[in-house]
Amino acid sequence: MRDDGGDFERFFRDEYPTIVRTLIPIVGDVRESESIAQEAFVKAMTRWTTVGRHDRPGAWVRRVAIRDAVRFVKRTPRPDADVARLVQSARAPEDNEELYAELQNLPPQQRAAVALRHLAGWPTKEIAEALGCAESTVRVHLHRGLNALADRLQPTEPEACDDHR
Repeated sequence: MRDDGGDFERFFRDEYPTIVRTLIPIVGDVRESESIAQEAFVKAMTRWTTVGRHDRPGAWVRRVAIRDAVRFVKRTPRPDADVARLVQSARAPEDNEELYAELQNLPPQQRAAVALRHLAGWPTKEIAEALGCAESTVRVHLHRGLNALADRLQPTEPEACDDHR
């Protein structure tokens, strides 16, 4: 007889850190990302007899967590003054602080698509499944999100130097 409780505990220990890391760029806050991930695991635990039989139960939890993260971002406005705090809480590497800050300014669906594709390396098909939309919609979110980031992160041209005279 299979020990479903032990299987779930092992599953949780193995998958939880990865799911939290996936949510941080979307949510912009470590604690909220942890909370959303925990809630997704609670949903999986209550359905474990079904979810545990999936080929990839982690994909099911990830999809639930990402959808919940996008809903959280949509209903939680973030004033610009909080961007520095969000970047710090996201534990972004120093060379990516500006990117993480600008990600927080994107609409939730664009933010999720860009973070999952370019920070987590997901293919558009898996992003579409996680967000519950068509692949073409994911490509639109990626296009718009990347264009917005490019506009905001574009380096300023250095001032002309007259020292060569």
